[in-house]
Amino acid sequence: MVKWKVKAIQVGTINSNMSGVLHYIGEYRPVVLPIWIVAATDGKNKVLIDTGIDDLASVVAGPEPNCRQEKEEETLTALKKMMGWEPEEVNFIINTHLHFDHCGCNKYFKNARICVQKKEWESAHHPISSTAFLYYRPFFDKNAVPYFQWQFVEGETELMPGLAVIPTPGHTEGHQSVLINTEEGVLCVAGDIVTIADNINRNIEANIVVDAAKVYESFVRIRDRARLILPGHEFSVKNGAESGFPLID
Repeated sequence: MVKWKVKAIQVGTINSNMSGVLHYIGEYRPVVLPIWIVAATDGKNKVLIDTGIDDLASVVAGPEPNCRQEKEEETLTALKKMMGWEPEEVNFIINTHLHFDHCGCNKYFKNARICVQKKEWESAHHPISSTAFLYYRPFFDKNAVPYFQWQFVEGETELMPGLAVIPTPGHTEGHQSVLINTEEGVLCVAGDIVTIADNINRNIEANIVVDAAKVYESFVRIRDRARLILPGHEFSVKNGAESGFPLID
């Protein structure tokens, strides 16, 4: 079975608090949440999982005033530094979902197919009102990404040997997570269905959900398939980490 190499790359931060990521259970201490993207390669393919934000000023003025990004954290700069990859070399992108901090730089990867659940793409264009502000259309609409660059999937799909997506709705209607076969075991790049590892390991949803029951069904689906996890904003992971990701209890 093909073993993939992965690297977690920090492309910004969001100032929050523990109550916000553990569904208001009373832990109010401030926390700085990294925005992660993941570069993965099997020695042939160059894959990105999520692409972070673009145009920080618009993000701060719009969906997330608490977002921060240093110059060296800009996606293309960080990718070049960490992997030596130019945007035209990336041949495949997987978006866990289409919120502003996960698809902002899709438009720079002109040679990549971009995989998303069909339901997520449709939901992003016609979101429910409570989460509409998180879908920043200039990052994913037809002016940013040509329609035929998208690859829509429906449900669990192996995209390449040792690399698969599974539906993990709850945070959004069409959210997906990515399973990667690594030397340490199967890693789940969870997007925001698991904001931090405590969500799944303490069985507590985060604060932004569209369907709480589906969150817990998604936790079960991840537990059944993966040994390790990289949540979308896990703060215990070091920038550039290639191993040692949190274990799933």
